[in-house]
Amino acid sequence: MARVQRLEPSNDQATAFIGIASNLPIAQLVHFINSKSAINLAREEDIPIYNERTGGLNHHSFFYADDNNFLCSYCLLLNSSEGINILPTHKQFNCFLIVQGAIPDERISFLISSIKSISGVQIAAQIKQETVKGLTPIIQDLELHLSDIKKQKDNELLRSMPYSQDQ
Repeated sequence: MARVQRLEPSNDQATAFIGIASNLPIAQLVHFINSKSAINLAREEDIPIYNERTGGLNHHSFFYADDNNFLCSYCLLLNSSEGINILPTHKQFNCFLIVQGAIPDERISFLISSIKSISGVQIAAQIKQETVKGLTPIIQDLELHLSDIKKQKDNELLRSMPYSQDQ
């Protein structure tokens, strides 16, 4: 069954789409990425991504960080969940680092070189987004997931610190 489009498709591509192949557990990989590149990725709720072959949602591990210095955000998500890859054409990568925002090319090169320097990482490479089939729906799912996370955090903040007129 075809997926019904209910929203305007996003034409935005990620600023950088980096594939990472590693034999480290994801928690260790995130720790080393945080310490080498000062990103501060934090575990968030798993991201649901629609799979056309199964016709359902697969939940993939998801890490997120905001960078106010470069006005960008970093998202790390696992490629495989329940034996199904997000991008089957790139199954050699076990996770992807997606960078969105105003970040200079030098910072992207620094990120890739710092990830490559982690022992246990075999490959860290920037992937050309134009050649990746099926990337646009993933970016759309990512944008929806980030908006849900931000809404939940705003509600939690409102509960912990209500407005003065609501007290």
